[in-house]
Amino acid sequence: MNEITLAKAEFKLDLDTAGVNVLEYIPERITPPIVIINTASPYLTPSTLGNEYKMNLELVLVASTATNKQASEKLDEAIEAILLAMPRYARVISVNEPYEFQTNNANYLAANISVELEITI
Repeated sequence: MNEITLAKAEFKLDLDTAGVNVLEYIPERITPPIVIINTASPYLTPSTLGNEYKMNLELVLVASTATNKQASEKLDEAIEAILLAMPRYARVISVNEPYEFQTNNANYLAANISVELEITI
């Protein structure tokens, strides 16, 4: 397995260990609450002249179906859980505003978190 894929797998495992339900792909059916790891642009940028890189990812947090107030609270809880679970090799760049995520004829409250990982290739 290559270092890029391994870095994403390790990141997923670290978040899973902290109690966050994470997938590193978009599933056919979403069962919230869930965090989906997507790539961001630029995907990789050099961090040194050697073989150190910054990998940019976007975490899509999808809250459980609930009333608007409850969904907002659940989404805030999910954001806080991600912030507390962030490993030392990762840095949160931003947490974007909540939006309506549509999939499989259902709407969910969601938010995206931009994350940067330090990796060695």
